[in-house]
Amino acid sequence: MPPCHGGGRGFESRPVREKSFTNSEAFFMPFYVYIIESMVDKTLYKGFSSDYIKRLEEHNAGLSKYTSGKVPWILKYVEVHEDKKIALQRELMFKKQNKKYFEWLFEQPTNILRN
Repeated sequence: MPPCHGGGRGFESRPVREKSFTNSEAFFMPFYVYIIESMVDKTLYKGFSSDYIKRLEEHNAGLSKYTSGKVPWILKYVEVHEDKKIALQRELMFKKQNKKYFEWLFEQPTNILRN
């Protein structure tokens, strides 16, 4: 009996190939949910970004229509997520919460600003 299927007529098993990585597997691109506070009136703004520091700079430069009238802003909370969809869902959940919840949240270990 021949060692491979089909007796060597082109039905041999394929050679083992090296796994190629897709962009999503080759590196981790984090997404951040952030909360900033206006130094003018203590208003909280909740957002999401792949670069929360750059986004804070944009808020403070007046580049965001909603936040431009209450400059300057400071970071109060940042949490990291591996998945954009989850970060967006978390941002939406934050927008439904009250001030007391945020006072509690700012002290939680999920806040990477506390590390």
